[in-house]
Amino acid sequence: MHSFCFRVGTALALMALGVHSVKAQGPGEEQIVRMLQQDQPYHAVSPEQFEQLGWDLPDGGSQVKALADAAPGGALDPRKLETLPADQLGYQAKWHEVRYKVYGLDWDIPGLHLTPNHPLPGMPTLVIIHGGSANWYEFFLDPLNRPGLGQYLAQKIPVLLVTIPGNYRHGGWTETEYENRIPGYLLDRDVPAEERKIRNAVYTFRVVTDGVKRLVETVTTGPVVLVGHSTGGEIQFILKDSSLQDRMQGLSFGWGTGGPAALSSMREFRGVRSADDYLDVWEIRPRPAEGYSRGYLGPLNPVWNSNETRLAVARRWMGLEERRRPQFKQILQSMEHSSADNLREHTASQIRQALQGNQFGVNPDEVAGDLFSTMRSAVTGYQKMIWTVAMLDDGHWDEDPSQARELRVANEFRKNNPNIPIRVLVFDVPMTHYGHIEKPRQLAGGLLAALKWLMQP
Repeated sequence: MHSFCFRVGTALALMALGVHSVKAQGPGEEQIVRMLQQDQPYHAVSPEQFEQLGWDLPDGGSQVKALADAAPGGALDPRKLETLPADQLGYQAKWHEVRYKVYGLDWDIPGLHLTPNHPLPGMPTLVIIHGGSANWYEFFLDPLNRPGLGQYLAQKIPVLLVTIPGNYRHGGWTETEYENRIPGYLLDRDVPAEERKIRNAVYTFRVVTDGVKRLVETVTTGPVVLVGHSTGGEIQFILKDSSLQDRMQGLSFGWGTGGPAALSSMREFRGVRSADDYLDVWEIRPRPAEGYSRGYLGPLNPVWNSNETRLAVARRWMGLEERRRPQFKQILQSMEHSSADNLREHTASQIRQALQGNQFGVNPDEVAGDLFSTMRSAVTGYQKMIWTVAMLDDGHWDEDPSQARELRVANEFRKNNPNIPIRVLVFDVPMTHYGHIEKPRQLAGGLLAALKWLMQP
């Protein structure tokens, strides 16, 4: 019923716009590429075509699954992936940890680099950055340790799965009270309580974007396309005019990404925020299973059971991920992503309070000066842009497409970047924001098609 309503709503909305819905008529990525060559408000991939996308893995993902199944809570050591034979995986895996300084503090940012044995010519490295309360695992494995999106994509193109500082630690977390978990800011030691408070309080997007830039520059060469999922979507926009500018080539690719926080469409979607919406900046916000029982959960989830309540399914899902998934989010990350720059003075005051007399030499004025870099992302100067989104991703799409966030964001960029190709690609299947664990094989085919279109001159 939902899919039917969506298609009816799609047709009506496009009729009102004076265009026709564009559906692919045959299987394969190339059909999607040809479809995207037409300038339309958005394009939809039919369920029939979607199911024919993707490809097999040489070993079906069995060797990676065996490693994850043997690890407590599925938190496999990514360094062990390097010992698996590349000819049986279809790619070579290499784990990287890069240490860098921001605010006088050391930070570690890890990434899993997957290099295909037989890469497609002319394709860039796809750098995938997770959203809040997550890490690289969810783009490499599903909750049952079956192959995830990254394993499929790595058969065709180089992939770098990035984890932002703090969101991964070797062996995962065993603390069941999420607010008491220790972020993996350094991967060779746990930081003590007082240092943890300081780091939480200075966890601006600069900490994240400086790390992503360093990791990409250290690990990869040649063209790169950054794909930030959810909260991670801010990163590609912030880094557009950075030292990665020439390698990013003015190209923008979204998977459940949205737009930078300063866009009016993003501000309208989120509404005005108050200080009461957030904990103190030196704390971390826990993300329990209840938060995943609504828009993040759908019938294609690997543990979906129609005989159980949504909350019960969400608890099983998050229970499987509890050790390897951080299940927390830094307060500054939430504030900066939520267009809450009206709280700049309040936030700066809390930062100064947390840093008063700190023994690490962190300058509170420097931290305060970096606040809300998400509001300063460039919205012009792009060469080509595409957003991809799933039909049940209710934070990014809508049964009334005119109200869909991705379409409104794309239209705002169209106004700021006239005469460049900008596309929105909707997968008309009941996937959610977590489509990368729901249908990773098919989604890999759809994203590769979008990337092929993006790379066309």
